[in-house]
Formats: sequence, C-alpha cells, structure tokens
Amino acid sequence: MAKIAQVECDGMTQVISHLLHKNSIEHVVAGGELVDLRRVNDPAGGRGADCGVTHWWLELGFGYIIDFRARMWMGPHAQHGVFIPKEGRIEYRTQRRGHFKPLSEPILDLMAETSVSGWPAFD
Repeated sequence: MAKIAQVECDGMTQVISHLLHKNSIEHVVAGGELVDLRRVNDPAGGRGADCGVTHWWLELGFGYIIDFRARMWMGPHAQHGVFIPKEGRIEYRTQRRGHFKPLSEPILDLMAETSVSGWPAFD
C-alpha cells in the first residue's frame, strides 16, 4: 500500500485507518510534529520550522506506530512501516489524538489513486 497509494501523511493515515477499522483493529490517529533532532542540535543548522514538519501517523497499543510517510519529509534515516520508535534522530511530538471522520471507500479509492475497496481482509 505504501508504494501504491499516491498520498501524503494525512491521506496515508486515512487509508490505513480505514483498513484497520475494516479489520476491527483498534488504533488512534495521532497528529503533531516530526522533528529532526540533529537539525535542532546543530548550531549551524536551521531554526524552528526548518527542524520539523506537521505530520500524521497511527498509534497501536504497546507503543507501536504505523508511519509510511516519515521518510517523505525526513529522508532515509526515518523509521518506516510498523515499529516502536527508537531514540535517535527523529522524534514524534504528539499534539493531538483521536479519529478521522471515516471516508467512503469510493472517496478513498479516488484519493489514493488505487482500489482501497478491493483490498481483502487481513488474515
């Protein structure tokens, strides 16, 4: 899905949240800032907005995150997929948690430029 769906972090979060709901997997939508700590701590580096971006991801239980778009903004050193965030260069700063208003599958298909509605249930 991450390579197929042509969406940024908010759209990918919507699509994956829909698939998780469809399969009765509990999760929370999280939004906030994705911060590059190397830039923050580099005196020659950028300031403020140059160090972080507004970002959306999903949180599962036990500290797991689902994020397939961090690398879009932070490069190859950002964690990718389903993972427990490790301390390092990239930090997730959660500012809000909740749920998106569900979108219909035809809208998700159009938004993602792929058949989200055709994805089978997880095994």
